[in-house]
Amino acid sequence: MTQHNRTVSAAQINEGLRNQDKDVFHHLYNTYSRELYLLAFRWVQDEGLAKDMVHNLFVHLWEKGNTLTITGEVRHYLFRAITNMSINELKRRSRTVSEELLRFESDTASFYEIADYILFQQELLNHLAPLAPRCREIFILSRVQGLEPAEIAEKLGITLNTVYYQLSVALSSLRDTLLPKKKLR
Repeated sequence: MTQHNRTVSAAQINEGLRNQDKDVFHHLYNTYSRELYLLAFRWVQDEGLAKDMVHNLFVHLWEKGNTLTITGEVRHYLFRAITNMSINELKRRSRTVSEELLRFESDTASFYEIADYILFQQELLNHLAPLAPRCREIFILSRVQGLEPAEIAEKLGITLNTVYYQLSVALSSLRDTLLPKKKLR
């Protein structure tokens, strides 16, 4: 991890959290909060709850930083922490904990699958940035949040044809952006 063009190690993060160094904390937040949100959202499927969980994780790091020791990669520690918080929230809400979740707790390969998924989502969002805001919103509702076109039309108060048109614009843009890169490899 870099901070102001310098590398920040886990030991420096630990020391920064112990001393409540705002620069280290801001860098930690700016570097990982988006990925942590995407991971939390993947588990709980609730935007507000996912944002709250990420907020609570950073509050915990700030308040308990003097007692925490992060070993290994900071990213793995934070991903594990937000995943555990998500699982605990799902259990608290008495939702059925799927076999996938239980397997994830003991299977590090699943952890890397999730990390790859989050990185893929982040790259996808970067490719969607040039799209018009409404087009991007419709694509995210459809492909990331899994809503059906009729649900999107109702949620946004637009026609079904508009949803299909905006989805085709987004997919066409992604094809133009991604396929030339694929051909070069």
